Amino acid sequence: MFFVLDGIADRIARIADRNPRIAGKPFDLTSLIPVNHSKFLIFNNLFFYNFYAVIVKGKGVKLLIVKPFAPSSLTLGLQALIRRLHPSHPQFTTLQQELKNKEAGDFAEQYVLKELEKLPQLSDCPIFHNVMLPTILPMQIDILVITSSGIIILEIKNIRGTVHFKNDPRQLIRTLETGEVQAFTHPEIQLEQYIQAMHHFLNEHDIAIPIYGAIVFPFNNVEIHREGEGLPIVMGRELPMYLHRLIAKNEGIATTEITNIILSQLQHRKPYPLCRYYQIDPNVLQRGVFCENCGHFGMKKQKRSWFCHSCQHQSTDAHVQALKDYYMLVGNTITNRDCRVFLKIDSEYIAKRLLQKSLQTWRNAGKYTKYKLSSLLESPLGVPKSPIKQKKSPIEFDESPIDRNKSPIEVHESPITTNQITSKNLR
Repeated sequence: MFFVLDGIADRIARIADRNPRIAGKPFDLTSLIPVNHSKFLIFNNLFFYNFYAVIVKGKGVKLLIVKPFAPSSLTLGLQALIRRLHPSHPQFTTLQQELKNKEAGDFAEQYVLKELEKLPQLSDCPIFHNVMLPTILPMQIDILVITSSGIIILEIKNIRGTVHFKNDPRQLIRTLETGEVQAFTHPEIQLEQYIQAMHHFLNEHDIAIPIYGAIVFPFNNVEIHREGEGLPIVMGRELPMYLHRLIAKNEGIATTEITNIILSQLQHRKPYPLCRYYQIDPNVLQRGVFCENCGHFGMKKQKRSWFCHSCQHQSTDAHVQALKDYYMLVGNTITNRDCRVFLKIDSEYIAKRLLQKSLQTWRNAGKYTKYKLSSLLESPLGVPKSPIKQKKSPIEFDESPIDRNKSPIEVHESPITTNQITSKNLR
């Protein structure tokens, strides 16, 4: 079964035509065998500014389009901000905690998606990560699965400690080992809102199908107490059986149309630039080109590469991450002068060559020419690169042995007064 938007097959065909393994052969979707034996063949659909993955099942006879896992835009932006913000900055600690929370959430969502890929009962079910659609209510669904029984919405929570689901008022209360008490938005409120919004979205397209929802705690690092009944709360090990029970209902729903509608309406919101979002003066950011090998700034441009004097590491494209940082933190366009200042380059010619090679000209006005940076975050054909690995992360994680059912990343909240209940959003 193959779900595809009108016109996307033609784009895949053009990509396939450039692939030496299948170029010149009659175009057949089953011939799109991934390179390097990877499970994914990922291509960039510039029309929708989104990534879609074609998953080859079995011997390549079943293909499925999904919206695969990707770190949230805020996670990527916070990583860049923490990397370039001095630890003495008054907002550094708060932003560091927020980054830990976002990375913990991303980790849990990625873990659940990997587990779903292993389930044979989902082999023909489109799976989406981080779904935002135009609806009457705000929507940001962690994981959405389309089945012949209906739509399943999974709200993923990666939180440790003892949690109480309170009904009057509806709050999630967490108690830490230290005795500190924290209050969060009740996950059921979020999930109910998403289900209602999805019903409204489908009604706009004259579609009426069952929509199910569950709150998923992937790891056995939480003790849950609940008042009364409500939407299902599912632990990670229970998820396969929960999904099996729903899929077994088999309402005979044709999923192709629903999949195409969702793909065509996906929205992508980015909080950039983060300096404006967090009201930080861009002038306080660390300037220069970052060395991914040793974690220092100050790589120098040589004839054909960037060179780090701290560890002797060389890179041909180290400037690309610096330009991405500028986009996420400062603005979506850059001039030659801005590039020289931010990357600490003396030569106007070298800056021009780097910008013209990497970016599209947005507004040509001589020395005031502006270059558009947003295309840097759209990966080319192939699996997107992993995030930059720092030799020493500014964020300290607990390196003690962990249970295989527990998350290696704990959600750390912003500091609050002990035993004082504060209201904040879990996400």
